[in-house]
Amino acid sequence: MFDKIQDILLTLILAIVCGTFAWLAKTNKQRVLTQVTDLVQKTEKAIQGTNMGAEKKALVIAQLEAAGVSVNSWLSSQIDVIVNTLNSKGAWLAEQTQEAISGLASGNTTESEAPNANA
Repeated sequence: MFDKIQDILLTLILAIVCGTFAWLAKTNKQRVLTQVTDLVQKTEKAIQGTNMGAEKKALVIAQLEAAGVSVNSWLSSQIDVIVNTLNSKGAWLAEQTQEAISGLASGNTTESEAPNANA
């Protein structure tokens, strides 16, 4: 009887340990994907121009590796998925529009940008 209770407790402890490791792995994966999304958006601002995708991806990968994240084939494909998702949703345009609106709302227009009252 004592052996069965001991086996049940050991199985329960093992299940808790495995569940904890699974939760930690999922949390870490989500943290890395959030970091990748942030780096992709910053890189998009830093490197302007068309057909610069390879250079932008190389910069994101270099920044991830500098932060200690090993970029494997799964993460490389996730970078492509994030970029495609942002492109399909027009997120780049929406962000640029929001920045322009913020600049207008804060009154950062110069005299040449201000409407001419005499016109």
